[in-house]
Amino acid sequence: MPSACRSLVCELVSPLRLEVQFLMQDFRLMVNRGIRHALENDLTAKGSMVKFGQSLAKEYHVNGAHAQTAMGVALSLAKGHRRRLRKGKQSKVPYVFRLFLRADDVTFHVTPETGHIRLSLRNGEWVEFDIKLSRYHLEFMEQGRIKQLILNGTRALLIIEKEVPERYAPISLLALDTNERSLDGVSLTSEGAVPVSVPYPEVSVVQHRHFVRRRKLANKKCNDRRVWRRLASKEGRRERSRVSQRLHLVSKGLVELAVREQSAIVLEDLHLPKGGGRGRRMRRRLSSWPQREIHRQIEYKAEERGVPIVKVDPRYTSKTCPRCGEIKKRRSRVGQVFECDKCGWRLDRQINAGLNICRTALAQLPKEAGVRELGGLRLDPDALANDAMILLYVPGNSGAHEVSGRSGSTGLVNVSR
Repeated sequence: MPSACRSLVCELVSPLRLEVQFLMQDFRLMVNRGIRHALENDLTAKGSMVKFGQSLAKEYHVNGAHAQTAMGVALSLAKGHRRRLRKGKQSKVPYVFRLFLRADDVTFHVTPETGHIRLSLRNGEWVEFDIKLSRYHLEFMEQGRIKQLILNGTRALLIIEKEVPERYAPISLLALDTNERSLDGVSLTSEGAVPVSVPYPEVSVVQHRHFVRRRKLANKKCNDRRVWRRLASKEGRRERSRVSQRLHLVSKGLVELAVREQSAIVLEDLHLPKGGGRGRRMRRRLSSWPQREIHRQIEYKAEERGVPIVKVDPRYTSKTCPRCGEIKKRRSRVGQVFECDKCGWRLDRQINAGLNICRTALAQLPKEAGVRELGGLRLDPDALANDAMILLYVPGNSGAHEVSGRSGSTGLVNVSR
């Protein structure tokens, strides 16, 4: 059975002891030396770094497992540096400044009932500290095994490895076009297709509100940059947490709906271009658009529930006619309603993009493993040209006021016929 990893963020009961802080300093130094060693000798495999890791463990008098873990971190950083160079991008040799520690399960022991951790420093020497574990942490830890411990000085991250079910064979499709305030598309089953929408307008409201607050702080604290940075970073953290919480409600309900309908979720493989002649306000909005975050949440939650995820090419999805295949010119503006110049097809632009995504997925699915049963589905664009859109997610309050998002209900509507 396949497995997946999730991280649990835990607060420290008290500041870390000096022994742990010294170990984190040594770990950072071993990572930096491993990066230079890998780049100078052109090493890419973990086996080639074993001897160097053993020599570092003897030099710094630490557990050998810590040194081997540091070599793995160094190789991953060196790999990213090489990849950027291959793409022609400017890249400096990576160097880790902040103290951290990544420990494998053979070097520590966690007592879930009390949150007590025993961490190995070297052979025969251990250090102990405590972390705060909530009921959610304990319930999730029971579902898998603790694989790694990551310390950064203020928090502890527990990496949990759990078994996930095999991906089921879907009998329907849920193709969604990613937009700034909603996911729009079609739900395709053996009975036909219906237009659907997953709106989340409160996300942009939260983002704009915090943007205005940061701009006011910049004007008010323009004479003290240190205070402004501290207050602005606080606003940024609060904005990210509030946006992430709202996206979690949407993604969780969407995956649960896909499980009930035995659907495969089809998303766009988005890579936003830089610049591109857009105005300053548009660039700011697109830079804060959380399209990658909602895709990430949908993907890892779908993996835990066995929901198939299909990624398609997003090119020309908003400018292609699903009936005749005509593609509008590159510089032409589509507007809110797509209208084909060749056959006269008219449909909402976002639903039209969802139709094209669904068509691409139907052509791509026979190549995907485990989803061949969808070959019998047929998409008829004319059958849903006049259908009313079904909202899969109903925000608690779509007006000018903010939504707290603390309700236990996901707000998703069942679209079963």
